[in-house]
Amino acid sequence: MDWVSELRHGFRQLPTGQAAGVSFADREDAIGDVGREFNALAAALGEAGPGGLGREQVHALRNRLAGILAALHVLRAGEELSSEQKEELRDVFEEARKLDAAWRGGRA
Repeated sequence: MDWVSELRHGFRQLPTGQAAGVSFADREDAIGDVGREFNALAAALGEAGPGGLGREQVHALRNRLAGILAALHVLRAGEELSSEQKEELRDVFEEARKLDAAWRGGRA
C-alpha cells in the first residue's frame, strides 16, 4: 500500500474510533510531515474522554486538519504523484471534509 492509500484508510478509520495511524511518518520529506501531523491528529482524537471532545479540542483538531489538507494540496499540485495517487487524494479530501463537518456539527 502506498502512502496515499494508507492515508485514505487512516482517514476512514478516524470516525469509527479505531486506532488510526500511518507508517510513513518516519520519512524525511513533506510526505513524512503529513504522516506525523496525521498521527498527531489521530492521537489527539483518541485522547477524547467519554464525554467527547470539548470546544477547544475541536478547534485544535480542525486547525491540525486544515494544515494537513494544505500540505496535501501542495503535494497534489506537484509532479511527483501519479494520476492514480491524485485520484486517491480526492477521496482523502472528501473523508477529511466529512470529518470536519462532523466536528463543526458537534458530532465528534
